[in-house]
Amino acid sequence: MKKLLSPLFLGITAIAFIIISCAKSDDAPIYDAAAQFKTDSVALKNYVSQKYPDAQYNSETGIWYKILAEGTGNYQYKIVDTLNAKAFKVNPTVKYTGRLLNGSIFDQTETDKTASFELLTNTGYNYPFESTLIPAWTFAFAPKKIGDVDLGGLTEKGLQKGAKIHIMAPSKFCYGNRAVGPIPANSPLDFVIEVVDIK
Repeated sequence: MKKLLSPLFLGITAIAFIIISCAKSDDAPIYDAAAQFKTDSVALKNYVSQKYPDAQYNSETGIWYKILAEGTGNYQYKIVDTLNAKAFKVNPTVKYTGRLLNGSIFDQTETDKTASFELLTNTGYNYPFESTLIPAWTFAFAPKKIGDVDLGGLTEKGLQKGAKIHIMAPSKFCYGNRAVGPIPANSPLDFVIEVVDIK
C-alpha cells in the first residue's frame, strides 16, 4: 500500500504545482518592448537635459552620446561573412564606468586596470549574435558604414585607440527586461568608455 501511495502522492503534488504555476504566469504582466522603449526615452531625455545637455541623440537607436576624446588610432573596421550574415569583428581593450540613471555605479574597471574582449556583431539595428557585450556597446564601437553596409554606429570611423565616449542607452540595447546583478530589469544605462587599444 505504501508503494502505491508514494507515486500517487507525487503525481498529485506535481499536478497541483503545475496548476499553481500556470495560474501565477497568467497574472504576470506581459512585457511590451515598444512601451518600455517610450518610457526609457522619456527617462533618458530628462536625464540628459538635466546632466548632459550637450549630448547628441541618435534617432535610430534612442542612444544619447558625447565624444569626450576622438582618439588618434587608425583602426580599419572590416566586414566579415558569417554564414550568410555580414558582421564586423573587433578586439578592444578599455577602461569603463557603468552607472544607473540614479548615479550609482554598477560596474567599472579597477584603477590602473583594463578589460579586453572580442566583439563580433551582425550589421544593422539587431542584437549582436556572438558577443558578451550589450548592443549599446556595439553601436558605440561600430562605424556608421563600411562601404555600402550600414552598421548603425554612432561615429563615422568607429571608436579608435585613445577615444573616449559617453553613452546613455535605453534598456532595449542594454539588458532589456532582465535583472542582472545590481541592474534592475528595464534599466536605461549610462557608460563612459575609454579605448586603451583596439585591434
